[in-house]
Amino acid sequence: MRMFYEQPSRVSVFRCENYNSDNLQSSLGHLLQPLGGMGKWVKPGTKVLLKPNLLSARPPEDAVTTHPELVAAIAREVRAHGGEVIAGDSPGGGVREVSDVWEKTGLAEIAARENLRLVNFEGSGAVRYAVNGREYYISRPVVEADLIINVPKLKTHVLTMLSGAVKNMFGIVPGFRKANYHKEAPNPDAFAQILVDILSLKPPDLTIMDAVLAMEGEGPSSGAPKKLNLLLASTDPVALDAIAAFVIGIRADEVPTTRIASESGLGIGWPEAIEVVGNRLQDAVCPDFKLTSNRKLKLIPAPVSRLLGRYIWIRPSINADNCTGCQICVDSCPTEALKSNLTECPTIDYKECINCWCCHESCPSQAVEIQQSWLAERFIK
Repeated sequence: MRMFYEQPSRVSVFRCENYNSDNLQSSLGHLLQPLGGMGKWVKPGTKVLLKPNLLSARPPEDAVTTHPELVAAIAREVRAHGGEVIAGDSPGGGVREVSDVWEKTGLAEIAARENLRLVNFEGSGAVRYAVNGREYYISRPVVEADLIINVPKLKTHVLTMLSGAVKNMFGIVPGFRKANYHKEAPNPDAFAQILVDILSLKPPDLTIMDAVLAMEGEGPSSGAPKKLNLLLASTDPVALDAIAAFVIGIRADEVPTTRIASESGLGIGWPEAIEVVGNRLQDAVCPDFKLTSNRKLKLIPAPVSRLLGRYIWIRPSINADNCTGCQICVDSCPTEALKSNLTECPTIDYKECINCWCCHESCPSQAVEIQQSWLAERFIK
């Protein structure tokens, strides 16, 4: 696999207090200046694809998706240097209408205002690739772009610990193929390898992370919004994730995508080896950021885990009070462990459940919760 980052890996960190349009534009300029400015990548006629996180049809204030005003600010910056810009993503597997996601996330309104073309990855065709003995299909607009700007949201993630730059590139795979990859790789390291494979096929040229309003707790969709007032940028998405993890209190080796990508030569995954420019990193650290509740289970020593593993478990559970019966979780499940019931909320067959957390990730009403065994709860506390 080729190395696509510059040596040394450089991550720019800049404070941004809010999503006010003028403030974002100014902050974006300051953020990119230490990296060479947008003009380093964009020339007249450059075809640029913006890849935000559009996980599900949720409003910007929920911190589930990349804020539309940041997408707009980046689009304006691209056009200021003569570039042609489009934006697109493939939302979670259970989403039936991408137009609903564009509408609810605020991106449709922004696109109309900025004359920004939104592309549907599901209906644009795909190009087949192969790496590490597995086939991958990448949406054609991604393949045809001259330049990819990855625009992730900084969030926790119950499976991968962090949803950031590397995880966001999963969305270049269209449709239900994403669910199949979850089925093929049911544990965090195996799934992380799939994410790293996809990253190696179409690495972004530039990543700009939205951490003005991040998500803490049970991310990537059921956590709580957390003000960090930050933007981060780098040509190395692995390094950017390492710094983002440092900011919220996660060790680099706890994030499987960061560790595996770094070991594969796809970026620098250790904060001490990364040059941080812009604002001081120490000033960006959030000491009270809440991580996922299952994080402590991942820290249990291997001998203890082997001895007590059958008694220490977490699994998804449906909260009937929050469930709206939309069936998105059922559509998202790669093993059909969720059973549809049109008169009541879905049920989970735990013999089929692989703890991929697709249901938790895709649920628009936060009805999928984390259930813990008695012993797991004691370990976490």
